[in-house]
Amino acid sequence: MGKYAKYHRKSPEKRGMNPIWRGIGCILIIVVPLLAFGMMLVFVPPIIATGKVPYQLLGRIHFPEWAFKVRIVAVIASYISSIDNLWMNIITFFVMLLILTGVASLLYSMIYTLVGPPRYSELDAPPPKYKGKVYKR
Repeated sequence: MGKYAKYHRKSPEKRGMNPIWRGIGCILIIVVPLLAFGMMLVFVPPIIATGKVPYQLLGRIHFPEWAFKVRIVAVIASYISSIDNLWMNIITFFVMLLILTGVASLLYSMIYTLVGPPRYSELDAPPPKYKGKVYKR
């Protein structure tokens, strides 16, 4: 190589993200909350039937008198106060959402490790092959 010659290192081609992975993410954004809502509808009545739920989570929400003086707030407050066991439903929904998101993340990571890109690229150093000796006293 001459003194003034240009040296170009060829960088490896970066593979773009497969559109299937983006599609799976978009579907999960919609499907996981819908599944959590459905599971909430299924699981709340048996949970309430056990009798171990605090009474503060059951029943309807009561708003102060001033909430019904403004027309828009009154419509929203009357709708919210008509829902039975709203606090129990909200808590159950978020617990189910957390569980389903965790399961979906675990499944996604397992599938991604199987079909995803290799762990090391051409620019990475190979992993060391040294194994330490067993130390005995």
